[in-house]
Amino acid sequence: MKLFLKKNFKLLAILLVAFFLRFVGISWGLPYHFHPDEWNMANAVSQLSWADKLQPHFFAYGQLPLYLSFFSGRLYNLIPWINLDQVSPTEATFFLRFWSALAGVGTVSLVYLITKRLLTTNYCLLATLLAAFTPGLIQIAHFGTTESLLSFFFLATVYFSIKIVEENRSRNYFFAGLLLGLALGTKISALVFAFPIIFALLLKLRQAMIKKSSWCRGGGLFFLFLCATAIFFFVSSPYVILNFSETKRILLYEAQVASGQIPVFYTRQFLKTTPVLFQLEKIFPYALGWPIFILGMAGFLLILFLIAKKLLKTKHFSFTLTTYYLLLTTFLVYFFSQAFLFCKWTRFMAPIFAFFPIFATFFLSYLSNLRIKAFLVGIALLPGIVFSSIYFRPDIRFQASDWIYKNIPASSRILSETGNVIDIPILPLSNPDHSLSSVSFDFYRLDENPRLLSQLLDSLSNSDYVFVPSRRLFANHLRLPQDYPLTAKYYKLLFSGQLGFTEIKKFQPFPNLSLITYHLSLSDESAEETWSVFDHPVVRVFQKKVSLTRQQYEELFKED
Repeated sequence: MKLFLKKNFKLLAILLVAFFLRFVGISWGLPYHFHPDEWNMANAVSQLSWADKLQPHFFAYGQLPLYLSFFSGRLYNLIPWINLDQVSPTEATFFLRFWSALAGVGTVSLVYLITKRLLTTNYCLLATLLAAFTPGLIQIAHFGTTESLLSFFFLATVYFSIKIVEENRSRNYFFAGLLLGLALGTKISALVFAFPIIFALLLKLRQAMIKKSSWCRGGGLFFLFLCATAIFFFVSSPYVILNFSETKRILLYEAQVASGQIPVFYTRQFLKTTPVLFQLEKIFPYALGWPIFILGMAGFLLILFLIAKKLLKTKHFSFTLTTYYLLLTTFLVYFFSQAFLFCKWTRFMAPIFAFFPIFATFFLSYLSNLRIKAFLVGIALLPGIVFSSIYFRPDIRFQASDWIYKNIPASSRILSETGNVIDIPILPLSNPDHSLSSVSFDFYRLDENPRLLSQLLDSLSNSDYVFVPSRRLFANHLRLPQDYPLTAKYYKLLFSGQLGFTEIKKFQPFPNLSLITYHLSLSDESAEETWSVFDHPVVRVFQKKVSLTRQQYEELFKED
């Protein structure tokens, strides 16, 4: 044991850091629920019962995360002094996050195991360290949703695909099938995770053809893989099959939303966006941090160049590079399978976040200057350090609500906006009767329903304050003034002060950095919407400084 600890001390230290960064602040936002998917899953868990044969009544995802949370909650409730009859939504959320955080640590561990197939131990540790501090991996570990589990399962299938190529053992096929089955039990779209395994099987088939060896053993192992996949898929998510009609209905709806066939208000940010370019501009720089993103892309291109150089030199397929082939093709297949969907949410790219620390480390391994290398590693860790700070403090909406109750009179009239899971200000648990007169206006339908403009003019005339709880509405509609002229006009007039309101307070989730006379204010509002609105939105408070009549407001909206 002592020898093991001594030999693996650095790795264990990095994993301990990864554990800390993923489990700290795991109860953020509770007892409120700010992530809609997380709330839907937690609500489904709270309704599970043995009397109903664990029927989930929720089919947007598989049942594995729900059952993990449910059984964890039931075990927790067996503690004598707890003794609760069922798993509450808050408990369900906590355990959903627990499994996400645990899977997040597992993902960091897999980065080490995969990189070990490419580089020396010190560089394996470096890749693991970069993965531990990758912002996107930290964030999905704090959400009680499917992304962290899927990222773990995807990387695990890649690892066992490499093992299949290296060692033609039955256990590798079994574990590959087990992991793919659990991934499918988490989300049906994980079917794309089968690619690295299929690719590995094709490589083994190619080897067998070259060596003119029998295919019988390979066929038997492939059958083992299929059986393991089917069994663990059904065991982890039985109602996908048992209630297939409902599964099919929900999957069809989700597919139509993802492809843009069904327009819904929360997908407007993807209108008139360019595939691939959107991910490169709005997702990866924020979810990875610019340093890991740039270094990762450099490493990816370097691997691509070395493979091309090797192929041109040898004129034939080289099995010595199979790990590189597997990593690159898996990365590309997954990326392009998601990049051209109409909906380009950050979570769709989450399973390949962990590839970038591996690629980045490969690039760093080719740098000879130790000072430059150390500098690049240092700045690569900074985005993760800064991002994780949001979980060390109360949720920004709690901070904003506390300030609002202390600084805005209870008799004030508020104009806010719908579309956020919970309105600002949040009722204080210590004094739930302390509330403000607030109108949550539906700006999403302002351009569709002519009557709403009249209601907006009335609200502007009567309101003392305007709250903007996140970038969700203004960022999307200001970008599309031709499609949503009234909504874009409202925000343009509000931010310019023409409506008579002035911004008096702005709550930013990230700390402001000051160095002598240089002041840096960090912001990621220009990232893909869901990156910030669930756990760290910027909250703005405007106060009426100039009173305008209803007619004056009407004239402002008529002006070109």
